[in-house]
Amino acid sequence: MRLFPLLILAACAPRYLCAPGTKVEGEWCVPDTDTGGADTGTPDSGIDTGDTADTSDTGETGDTADTADTADTEDTGGRPARLVVNEFMTSNDAKAADELGEFDDWIEVYNAGGQVADLSDISLTDDTEDLAQYRFPAGATLEPKAFVVVWADGTPEQGDYHAEFTLQSAADRILLVQAPDGAADVLDDIVFTEMETEVSAARFPDGSETWITSENVTPGAANQE
Repeated sequence: MRLFPLLILAACAPRYLCAPGTKVEGEWCVPDTDTGGADTGTPDSGIDTGDTADTSDTGETGDTADTADTADTEDTGGRPARLVVNEFMTSNDAKAADELGEFDDWIEVYNAGGQVADLSDISLTDDTEDLAQYRFPAGATLEPKAFVVVWADGTPEQGDYHAEFTLQSAADRILLVQAPDGAADVLDDIVFTEMETEVSAARFPDGSETWITSENVTPGAANQE
């Protein structure tokens, strides 16, 4: 294990995502009885990176949320989904191949929360002027404590999980954005300086605020030291 030598923006606290008809209270989704509508914590317009949601639930690596916590609120509430950039690699010569056998940059997104996350309005980008460079496929979802990998290889024609942008090893930025109805809400924002070849940057444990660099790259699986 090596200490993570990169700059991580602390201004973007983890964001919680609740299902329609519910709203966030603390670290839970509860029925939205006031308006009957959804409240996902997104602003009416613009980019909001100042949310200070409780992050005490980060770092869990279990398969699902505690059923005792969610049994009474299966349809209308429970622990909300929380999406983070969990691991990424900018110089991949021979560590992790995509479905075509190619070794490309990649970004892993992790659902650190307790509800299924709808990815239909979620995007990834390295450009603050184009927050929708890569959009997840319509209807895509991510189970609690599950991972999804997007190949940042500049070849979107290769499949639904291939982005049109690539990552720069010298210095770059990764933004995870939710944009329902045109409003943009930054869920995660990572700025980094020079990355080594064959090494990933990873949250350890998964979903936590602690970053490491590791030669044990794990796209789509639990991070390792």
